[in-house]
Amino acid sequence: MAAGTYPRKTTNWGKIVMLGVLTIAVLAAAAFGVNYLWQKQFGPTTASAADCRLAQQLFDKAQTPPTDKAAAQKWELDIRQIRYTQLVDQGVSTQVGYYVRWAVVKATGEGERPTAAQFKKMKQEAIGHCDDSGVNLNIPAIF
Repeated sequence: MAAGTYPRKTTNWGKIVMLGVLTIAVLAAAAFGVNYLWQKQFGPTTASAADCRLAQQLFDKAQTPPTDKAAAQKWELDIRQIRYTQLVDQGVSTQVGYYVRWAVVKATGEGERPTAAQFKKMKQEAIGHCDDSGVNLNIPAIF
């Protein structure tokens, strides 16, 4: 070799690609794990099948509220009593409460109706509480 020249280094692209693929796989697994733990800690609570069936019954009952203001208030209180005494999961109970209140507003014309975003959020949260229960909630729009 002539003075001042160095041997040519070859790059092993196969090892670099494998290292990159391995790094991506480890990062993806870590992201999945963090997301799973985050949802368990901060996501919707898991309601029982019994709670979700009762919630569905209350959503169904909320389709026909009275139009008279006094009767509607009594009707809402009756449903609230059922929610407080029979629903164990407070998360799904809260979502039913929103829906029932909005049904009264729609029937009596008094109060503020939900926006599409508020309704969508309530619906997603209610369904989220029942995801693992085996009960699929059917929540009709209430605009």
